[in-house]
Amino acid sequence: MIYIIVPTFAKVNQTQKFIASIDNSIRSGYLIILVDDHPENLTFNFIKQNKFVKILKSDRELWWVGSINLGIKFLYDNYGVKEKDIVVFANNDVEIDKTSFKVLKNEMLNNINQIIHPRTFDQNNVEVSSGAKIITLFPYITKHPKNFISKKIEIDMGTARFLMMGGNVLNKLGFINRDLVQYGGDNDFTLSAKQFHNINTYILRDAICRLDDSLTGIKNHNIQNIKELYNSFSSIKSPNNIKYRYELFKKFFGKAGAFFITASISFNTIIKFIIRKNKK
Repeated sequence: MIYIIVPTFAKVNQTQKFIASIDNSIRSGYLIILVDDHPENLTFNFIKQNKFVKILKSDRELWWVGSINLGIKFLYDNYGVKEKDIVVFANNDVEIDKTSFKVLKNEMLNNINQIIHPRTFDQNNVEVSSGAKIITLFPYITKHPKNFISKKIEIDMGTARFLMMGGNVLNKLGFINRDLVQYGGDNDFTLSAKQFHNINTYILRDAICRLDDSLTGIKNHNIQNIKELYNSFSSIKSPNNIKYRYELFKKFFGKAGAFFITASISFNTIIKFIIRKNKK
């Protein structure tokens, strides 16, 4: 069985496109668990449930991490997870085709004790990050593999646009760090797999997902001025949030390590903003 957990917050059209891409790619033997975190329950009200789609309504604001954890809890409470099941954490702003899904599934069947992710291309057909390899912790330097030659490449921190694992992996890892809220949960999950369970995460060369990033939230490439940059360091809606970056790295590198890593990342963010603005 294939279980796909998808947090949603509005963007009903994107969710419908995601569901259609899964139906075209898999056809049967799957269940999409949509977690509707919108106060008006837009996903629940506009998308029909059936034997392939189950929609959960949140009774309070959960954000991404809480939504994924609710999906995991629902999965365990109602279905259980067998060792050879396949579980996917996905975002509703992506689509995947039949060929790419087959590549992912075959790789998973070849080795159930791993986490895998397709390459990611945005609406402009530009390849964007699907995860990162940590090169040094301080200064904090990462590499985001793109257009690589090998069949798959190992990373330390995966994204969850279409993050696939065996049921045995989910059973070992369980829930994502509840101290995180919106960003960092996918990094927490894959770093936990590597450091605590010796389970590696890979990006596959021959599988891709298509990302619609046109309705993006606060991202570094669309921050326009110093005030927006400053606010991004405290906004839950921004990956720059200092508090939650610290919480992410504290689990793996301790309080002191997390402090210096977070400081390094924040400094890098400021420098990159200055460089980007000076190029305009």
